[in-house]
Amino acid sequence: MRPLAIVGVAAVAVGVLAALDRGIAAAISPTSAVVTLIGVLGVVQGVRYANARRDRRRLLTDPGEPERRAPAAVPGTDLDERIARVVSPAPGGYRDRRDLRDRIREVAVDAVARDRNCPPEAAAAAVDDGTWTDDPTAAAFFDTRSGYPVRVRLSAGIRGRSNYWYGLRAAVDEIERIEGGAG
Repeated sequence: MRPLAIVGVAAVAVGVLAALDRGIAAAISPTSAVVTLIGVLGVVQGVRYANARRDRRRLLTDPGEPERRAPAAVPGTDLDERIARVVSPAPGGYRDRRDLRDRIREVAVDAVARDRNCPPEAAAAAVDDGTWTDDPTAAAFFDTRSGYPVRVRLSAGIRGRSNYWYGLRAAVDEIERIEGGAG
């Protein structure tokens, strides 16, 4: 064993005995010179450790590339795409318009049934004959026997949008109003 290690073990042993037995602690009465010597040894040891760390080579860690988040699907995106395709000025799309109208009709029937506390059959009849709303544009969207109001037809002609677009917007707004603005 090295001599410094032996001195260290002896010092720790005497310290533990002094802590356990007060008589040993009273027998060891260090003078100010001994306390100063212990302090100087502590400072020398600290400087030695600091110098040893100064000469070490420092290595940097490369964290690599950060992970990219996968894009999350936004609810309703498919419906937004279908609406954009249906109301576009491109020719055709009758089946898409009919499918979207049927999907919105189902939502309207559910909303009317909850609002009026009536069976789904009665709500479907109200939606089909246009009595489910006071808005004539929203009523005309589902009622194929009645036409859109003149104001809507003129606005569609001037702005270059279809009557279907105005009816769809009015129907969705009316459903939202019936549902209490919950969306």
